[in-house]
Amino acid sequence: MSIWKRLLVQYPRFADTLTAGQPITLEELATREVILEAVAKGQEIFGIEQPKHAAQLWFHSLCTAIVGPAVTAMVEFDVIPSLDIHRGQLHNIDGYWFGFRPEEMLVDASLHLSGTQFGESIRVVIDALCAATDLRPAPLWAVASDALGIAASGAGVEAFEEEHAREVAEALIEGMNSVNSVPSPRFNDDDYFIRAGCCMIFHSPRAAFCTSCPQKR
Repeated sequence: MSIWKRLLVQYPRFADTLTAGQPITLEELATREVILEAVAKGQEIFGIEQPKHAAQLWFHSLCTAIVGPAVTAMVEFDVIPSLDIHRGQLHNIDGYWFGFRPEEMLVDASLHLSGTQFGESIRVVIDALCAATDLRPAPLWAVASDALGIAASGAGVEAFEEEHAREVAEALIEGMNSVNSVPSPRFNDDDYFIRAGCCMIFHSPRAAFCTSCPQKR
């Protein structure tokens, strides 16, 4: 049984992220047309007035979908899927939601390398998103690195591997930091990751602040 089939048995919530949708390349995803369509859909779905807030929320959703299955597998199965988006199957689910299935396992390599690969490939989206909107890159880099930490901590809680999850998060974010400066990972007393960036969901009239939102501090 493949890693992804094993993962879906334990985490069926990843089904759409791993398998659904139309294949799309990273370069196609990073086009102005695709990005602005996703932002507009986000405004409609969440009732967000400002495009820049919807854009940052969409980017948060994208990063979470891309890294979630892979990072969970890292914690749960001690494997290292490549987070190079060029080397896996990226797919468009509905114009807002996207998914990613890694197709390469890194052998005799480190978590640091996978984090570096994610940083190098997500840079393409960050650059395109900043060009298409009035967002600045630094908050987006924070959101992207947060996605790694959030995924690791979440998997650690479910697998009762909080300490290992912290090690995974730290290594991945360290690798990403070699591509572009991102906030140093921080954890609470229970080894749960503390976010540095904001998803902007609180701008939706249908939502409130996330429990861990840094805007509340």
